[in-house]
Amino acid sequence: MIETAYWHSLKYMSIGCTYINSSAIINLMNMIQLELPYPPSVNHYWGQKGNQRFIGKKGKEFRVAVQLECLIKGILSLPGRLSVSIDLYPPDNRKRDLDNVLKSLLDAMEHAGCYENDSQIDKLFIVRREVIKDGKCFVTIIQQSSGEL
Repeated sequence: MIETAYWHSLKYMSIGCTYINSSAIINLMNMIQLELPYPPSVNHYWGQKGNQRFIGKKGKEFRVAVQLECLIKGILSLPGRLSVSIDLYPPDNRKRDLDNVLKSLLDAMEHAGCYENDSQIDKLFIVRREVIKDGKCFVTIIQQSSGEL
């Protein structure tokens, strides 16, 4: 009887009146989902004064926003090889190169502790969606199984 109760407490976790299978929680630990502001372009993320290059005002603001989202969600760094999916909702209809926001977004997520280094990313998917007021960025990071490519 005691053994069964112990197994039950390991296999299922109670949240309020709802029971969640622990394998579902393990799967969530291998994935990060973020809702972020629209990233600044590389031209606005970095600043330059003479020969010195630094993170500009918009870059710092974006980094703080990403850090705050990760802190609120209690994000832990994902080890190993990663797959990243990005849905960008631009703030207006201006012409924008999708690749122009990637570096600032990936660097900010690295700085916030989503992963150790963006060199861990083996798969990168990016999609431009419809325009929404102020823009948004939805990111899903998934730790790949060994041997998966």
